[in-house]
Amino acid sequence: MLIERKEFVEESGKIGYVESVFESGNVLKTTYFPESQRLYIAFNRGHTYSYGNISQDMYNEFESNESQGIFFQKRINNNSRYPFRKEFTLYPTEVTLLKEIITKKRAENDNNE
Repeated sequence: MLIERKEFVEESGKIGYVESVFESGNVLKTTYFPESQRLYIAFNRGHTYSYGNISQDMYNEFESNESQGIFFQKRINNNSRYPFRKEFTLYPTEVTLLKEIITKKRAENDNNE
């Protein structure tokens, strides 16, 4: 489930990239670059991979899906259309910070219901 989404817009008005945080059993955070169609996924343990050829429509489906982990497993993972590579691993403090954001947003949503 999408928890937080930020668009970073270039001077030209085009979206440079999108960062999103998810409450998911598998996916923690994504960064999507529409121009290069590259999606970076940071998983819950901090391992971050990038996937190529991810169209804007595919990313929108991923982001709006009820379960990003299931969508990833069924549509992106092990699909030769989306070449991937391991990029880096988040620091433990970064993972903790992202999980704190999720907990805070969940509490805010619960209080607003």
